[in-house]
Amino acid sequence: MKVKYIKSKDVEVKDFKVIEVQNLFAEESYKKLSVAKVKIKGTQKFGKDLESDSAFYVLEGKGTFYVGDEKFLVEKGDLIFIPKNTLYKDEGKLTLLVI
Repeated sequence: MKVKYIKSKDVEVKDFKVIEVQNLFAEESYKKLSVAKVKIKGTQKFGKDLESDSAFYVLEGKGTFYVGDEKFLVEKGDLIFIPKNTLYKDEGKLTLLVI
């Protein structure tokens, strides 16, 4: 893979009503890594990533992550790591960097 320089202003933001997703890095040839900026604007349904672990770094806001039977209150500066195949959902007004 070659060096990549990505300007966030050049990357489309997709609005899915409850969340906005800006895929900053998602290369087909490099499936083990992706980076996205995600804005949570409410409550999502439970889901899980079947292919990879995920790290959620809180850039702005406060909210809640529900992971299995656990509940985590998160705020700016926090990081939550969720292993693949783990059921979770998040809610609140959050801006996240998802890796």
